[in-house]
Amino acid sequence: MQAIGTFLGGLVRLAAIIGTLSVAALMCLTVVTVTFRFLGIAFPGTYVLAELLIMPAVTFALAYTAWAGAHTKVDLLTNTLPRRIADPLVGVMLAIGAGFWGMVATAGVEEVLRRQAQGETTPFLDIPVAPFRWMMVGAVSLLVAVLLYRAVETALGRESRT
Repeated sequence: MQAIGTFLGGLVRLAAIIGTLSVAALMCLTVVTVTFRFLGIAFPGTYVLAELLIMPAVTFALAYTAWAGAHTKVDLLTNTLPRRIADPLVGVMLAIGAGFWGMVATAGVEEVLRRQAQGETTPFLDIPVAPFRWMMVGAVSLLVAVLLYRAVETALGRESRT
């Protein structure tokens, strides 16, 4: 179990770096766009780039958040219940969350395959969208793995903190 945790922890750290770089790139893009628009210069395709950068920023953040144990349970409820009730409830919530995100990942794979077969590219810039969609599916799949890992940890009565 510890080896799985170490492996997932490494993937989550990598996901956090990718998500952070995506947010930083999005911020730079926004600053450049706003600055140049103030000067009366508009670059076509900046909204498209922003949309592409949002995908890894949000989905990799979800994986990191699940690893850190934030926003994956209802603290108000679980902190007021006795531990013998709250712990199994947290495990069940994590497993249900994994099931939900598993369905999202499955739908994502179907969508990527469909759009990739159509040769989807961005307007104006003609950038292939498939790599960004695959990145999103990968991040959601990592989220599912983290949620399942935390659910098993909870079922075994182990502390689920990094």
